Amino acid sequence: MRHWLLLVATLVLFGCRPAERIIAKADGITVTSKELQENLWQRYGAIALRELIQQKLLEHEAQKRGIKVTDKEVVETLKRQGLVDDYKNRHRVRIELLLDKLANSMVEVTEAEARDYYEQNRALYEKPERVQLRDITLESKENADAIWKALQLRKGNNFADLARHFSTNPATRQRGGDMGIIPVSDLHPKLREVVKNMKVGDFSRPVEINGDWVIVKLEARFPAERKNFEQVRDQVITQLKQQKIWQLKLELPNKLWRQAKVQILDPRLKGDQR
Repeated sequence: MRHWLLLVATLVLFGCRPAERIIAKADGITVTSKELQENLWQRYGAIALRELIQQKLLEHEAQKRGIKVTDKEVVETLKRQGLVDDYKNRHRVRIELLLDKLANSMVEVTEAEARDYYEQNRALYEKPERVQLRDITLESKENADAIWKALQLRKGNNFADLARHFSTNPATRQRGGDMGIIPVSDLHPKLREVVKNMKVGDFSRPVEINGDWVIVKLEARFPAERKNFEQVRDQVITQLKQQKIWQLKLELPNKLWRQAKVQILDPRLKGDQR
């Protein structure tokens, strides 16, 4: 795109016909507008021509399918992307919107494709067993035993307060030891073993982990979720369609080029026509 815009801007600036007008001087040498145009033509002509043809093919395909991009859509996209409203950005955004609409209109997802995708990506639609924990982390067994006895006196109802005052874990201390919701599989093996047999509201005995002593309280337990295809059918189709749209947007300009059997009449602009 930038090559095409550079070439067009140069031709507009200097005229379509090569001229001998001097446009630059340096240390006794001169550069004419004809030399600049020829240089740009040789370097970018074939690339710019291919891009221009591909854009026209996209517009032609959109016209056949009754697809349009309005000025309002272009302006709204420019604002959303924080772009300057000028010819260059308007042109680029219009082509992008046209390509997006074309791809959306051309992509379909069958029930069989959706089921295959679900079977191959089951992990995306499953959630492992999770737990919500609080922790009090202490530097010594003596301190941990003292805090554990204090917890027993109040049946663990003072867990958050004790965590704020005594825990050495900087990540959870200010939140009363709240560790958030964690997959059981992500827990340290020792904690995983402890939590396995706990009920909601229980707190553990001190457990030594990497030199610290940790007491945890189980706030909530969330069982594993395994959704069948019917439960996630619409979600699967949406995800698969978006993937196919993204892929088609990458391939469509070259696909239309190959189907159109393009003929480049100027031998200087032939380039790579594959």
